[in-house]
Amino acid sequence: MESNNNNTHGHKTSLASSSQHGLLLIVIPNFEAPLGDTCSSINQALGLVDRLTIVVSVQNPALTPTPNNSNNSNTTTNGSATAGASFHSVQKVLSALYVSFTKQAMALGRPLAELDIVIRESCGYDVGAGGVGDEIPFNVFLGLPPAIKELEKLNERRLQNGAKGLTIRTLDEAKAHATGETHTSLVDAIDSVLPYAKVQEGQYGDVALGGTFDHLHAGHKILLSMTAWISSHRVVCGVTDDSMLKTKKFKEFMEPLDKRIDDVERFLRIFKRGLVYEVVPISDMYGPTITDDKLEALMVSKETLKGGGMVNEERGKRNLPPLTIEVINVISPTETQVDEVSLKISSTFIRQYLSDQASNSHSNKSVEHPKTTTASSKAAH
Repeated sequence: MESNNNNTHGHKTSLASSSQHGLLLIVIPNFEAPLGDTCSSINQALGLVDRLTIVVSVQNPALTPTPNNSNNSNTTTNGSATAGASFHSVQKVLSALYVSFTKQAMALGRPLAELDIVIRESCGYDVGAGGVGDEIPFNVFLGLPPAIKELEKLNERRLQNGAKGLTIRTLDEAKAHATGETHTSLVDAIDSVLPYAKVQEGQYGDVALGGTFDHLHAGHKILLSMTAWISSHRVVCGVTDDSMLKTKKFKEFMEPLDKRIDDVERFLRIFKRGLVYEVVPISDMYGPTITDDKLEALMVSKETLKGGGMVNEERGKRNLPPLTIEVINVISPTETQVDEVSLKISSTFIRQYLSDQASNSHSNKSVEHPKTTTASSKAAH
């Protein structure tokens, strides 16, 4: 096994240059706890790895997790690992972490850096343990001092599963405290715009949502995560096909339909196992929502709330029961409270960034002076 507990104290190492995928374990007492230190630890992690998966472990004293030796996640006696947590508080934590990551990735000049967030107690598998159902190829474990013992236990489970133990990097807690105030302000800004939905984890059996899901980003992942969180059986996700995207800006940099579908499926299975995921192409705004009689709820954003009403009108015409509309306030370009990062959390921004990169590359090539050959030199004279 590699050396455990190499303390980086926030200094950059050579890891970032070798395409490393890190697991950052964040331990919180509950979903209402302050996130200043945990958010600011992301900056240190970004200096060490290229890609990051944050595993949030909720040590709620009211819910004592029972270890499961079959490589599934911890569960509780009442069957719900995050029972009692509100939709609002879970969304707040996910939003704060995703927004903090996006802000810091932009500051480091890495707008395409990738992050996935998993809730350890409800994801349905033992993230990072290298057992059956855990195929994520991590290279290093990261955490603030309170998380190190849990990471050491995770390494022990890796060895039991026949996987190689990973280096554990201890992040600098003092540095996290020093920047915590800035991140607390950011969390407060996000908190002020979130709806106080009363829905609980697994409240609905079958839930639907739809979108383009081009260049899967933080806003998409929050929407997908919360949809899976409220479902106990099936998520039906419609992905708009090319026929609906003809007017999109920078369309030439849009990802193919198959890749967008694959990315949505991959993320959903990382976030929560045990559900049925049906990710299908749609050529209109309705998709399966007006034909599937098993659906109970529809997840929409504030911008697409009107579309939810139209779905129920069409279902009424077909003698189908209306869907309960749940609204999520995903971070978007219209949210001025976090405007420093909201414009960066969009597919349009990513496509424009790729377009600018391509233009710059083309410009640099066009201004390169051709090598002077003997023949061209003679011709010049």
